Amino acid sequence: MIVKNISAIQYFLERFDLIDYPKEYVVDYHARAPQKMFFTNPTFAGEFHDCVVHSLPLLITNEDTLITSHIWPLLDKVKNKPEKTHSLWKNWGDKIDINLPAVSKNFNENYRYVWLPIDEQSANNAWHIWIDVISKFRLLEKKFSIKYTDFVYILSSPSKYFDHLAKELFPELKYYVMPKDTTWRFSHLIVPSMSNHNDGITVPDMPKWLRYKFGQVVSNPQDKIFISRKDAPARQLTNAEELFMKLKGWQTIILEDMPIKKQIETFSNAKQIITTHGAGLVNILWCQPGTQVIEITQEELLEKKVYPVLSHHLGLSHHVLLGKKVPILGDKIKGVKRKKDFNNISVDTAVLFELIRKL
Repeated sequence: MIVKNISAIQYFLERFDLIDYPKEYVVDYHARAPQKMFFTNPTFAGEFHDCVVHSLPLLITNEDTLITSHIWPLLDKVKNKPEKTHSLWKNWGDKIDINLPAVSKNFNENYRYVWLPIDEQSANNAWHIWIDVISKFRLLEKKFSIKYTDFVYILSSPSKYFDHLAKELFPELKYYVMPKDTTWRFSHLIVPSMSNHNDGITVPDMPKWLRYKFGQVVSNPQDKIFISRKDAPARQLTNAEELFMKLKGWQTIILEDMPIKKQIETFSNAKQIITTHGAGLVNILWCQPGTQVIEITQEELLEKKVYPVLSHHLGLSHHVLLGKKVPILGDKIKGVKRKKDFNNISVDTAVLFELIRKL
């Protein structure tokens, strides 16, 4: 089966009404940041008839077009090294000879099913689940004026994190999880776009909607919290013990030990936050406007605008503090995708406390 590979946003603009129009904004989060001006993509909630989806994830329309970009971006190795990851095609290009497994399920209802693709590598990353998956609920409510729980969702990969969220925050949500390497057919499928691209350029109204929908309003937050990554595979703070000895009146929290509702409560009540860069910082979604966030990172990760941009949209005071890279000895370990992430960090506590004093 030969399919046309769709990558241009124009394809969607010609077919679907926009929900968010492109915007630009400036986030000057560090003097040496490689980028300060950001341009968002438009958003939409597309509708496809007589289409098939595969758990890779990808969608093929009834016109034999392949949909991945702007819905969920395929990893480079999936596109260009299929022999190591799948057997759906041999060569990636404008036209692809694709070999899908036979359809194993058919769904025939209209305005009921919603495609929520995510790959295996991202399925338990808190940032991706909130920003790239759950945020799509907003597009559905904006377009159809129907509560997001009235739809049935199709997840391309199992996600323990999504399961935890659903159980705690929206237990009435109905969803199916596709088994690996399967193909399902839909007579009508709603396909929301992503509200994030290029790893952190997010649509301004999206995080505000998430905070409104799932957060808590606290009139006078007072807590000071330090997020420990002591059990994380990388980006641990190597001199955390020295820091703990000097931080008076601060709580140390370990997010892995907390139920989702407790995480939301903790960040809703936070006045100041210190942490090294990591997916747990997505919890700043729940912070009140004006909350001060100090994100400790390393020079090689300065292009990571993810959380400064999120803070910008939410009215938080975000400060990026560079620490010293501390290489981790030994082989690359599970849970660390990129070589430049395979480090820990130490911070000059005198510089950190001077920053705290100025805030």
